[in-house]
Amino acid sequence: MGLKGAKVGIIGGSGRMGSWLGGLLEAQGAEVLRSGRSSGLSAREMVRQCRIVVVSVPIAATIPVIQDIGPLVPQDGLLMDLTSIKKPALDAMLRYSHSQVVGLHPLFGPAPESKGLSIVVCPGRGQEGLDWITGIFQKSGIRLVFLEPETHDRMMGIIQGVNHFATLALALCVKDSGFNMRELLDCSTPTFRQILDRIRAMLEQPSSLFGSLLMDNPFAEGSLQTYQQSCESLERIIRGGDRKAFQGLFESLDGFFNKEGETS
Repeated sequence: MGLKGAKVGIIGGSGRMGSWLGGLLEAQGAEVLRSGRSSGLSAREMVRQCRIVVVSVPIAATIPVIQDIGPLVPQDGLLMDLTSIKKPALDAMLRYSHSQVVGLHPLFGPAPESKGLSIVVCPGRGQEGLDWITGIFQKSGIRLVFLEPETHDRMMGIIQGVNHFATLALALCVKDSGFNMRELLDCSTPTFRQILDRIRAMLEQPSSLFGSLLMDNPFAEGSLQTYQQSCESLERIIRGGDRKAFQGLFESLDGFFNKEGETS
C-alpha cells in the first residue's frame, strides 16, 4: 500500500512549524491529525492512527519523543522530523524505528506563502517516503536542498551558531556601553536600527531555542572557535594600525563575498 492518501500525524502540530506543515499538507488533500498541548490527543494515540508521522517539537525534546514513538510507526510508514539539528535526530529515527525515514529542516519561520522558500532534505531510509514528501514540497513551490546530516549541521554551526552568537555578543556590548536605548536610537543610522530590531526580535523568542542551537549542535563549538580566531586576527590588525593589512583583508573578503558570488 502506497503513502498516497495515508493519514498524517504531527507531534507538536499546534506549534508554529507544525501548524505550517499541517496547513501545507491539508491544502494538498492530506488528512492531518495533531498532537500537542491543545489537541487533547497524546502522541502515542495519534501515531497508532497514522502511517506518516512528523516530529515537530523543541530540539531538546526531539530525541526523547523519537525514542518513545519510533517503534510505533509501521514499517511501510514514514517518520520525519523538522528540527534544526539533523544528525542526532536522523540517527535516532533510524535506530528507534523500522519505518522509512526523512529528516527535514525548513530554512524559514512559519509563513503563509511557500513560494520562494527553501527546505533541507536529509534522506534516511526508503525511496517511496522521500518521493512523497519531496513531491509535496515541489508542488508548493518550495526549493529542495539535499544534504547529508553532518554537512547540514556543520553549515548550521555558522549559519545559526555563529550568527546568533554574534547577535547576542553585540546585544551584550550595547547593554554594557553606558548609553540607554533612547540615546542610541537618537543617533542610530538606518542600518544600526535594523540591527537593533533584529536583536529585539531575537529576544522575543524563547531563550531555549537559541541555547539549543548553540549548545546541542556538535559542530557549533568549532565554528565559534573559528569566529573568535577571526575576531582576534582583525583586532591585531586594528591595534597595530596596520592599514596595508586592513586593505588586504578587505580585498580578500571582497573576492569571496562579491567576485566569487558573481561566478557561482
